[in-house]
Amino acid sequence: MEEKTMLIGSYLRAYPGEVVCAVQVWYEGLGGCGVPNPEEMAAMEGILGSSAGWTDAGDVRYEKYGVQKSFKRA
Repeated sequence: MEEKTMLIGSYLRAYPGEVVCAVQVWYEGLGGCGVPNPEEMAAMEGILGSSAGWTDAGDVRYEKYGVQKSFKRA
């Protein structure tokens, strides 16, 4: 889990956008394949929610991922 936390932190620091979701982090930041299971989603959302400089943005619609719980730069 610590490795994923570090990878997610690296992805967020380099991420050029203002809003991100766990599914996006799964595919683009972690190179995930398939669909993340509910435990993985909850873990990633927990990491995103506790990351410095990011706050809950509520549900946002993404062209590639549909409506997802999202986080925005603070």
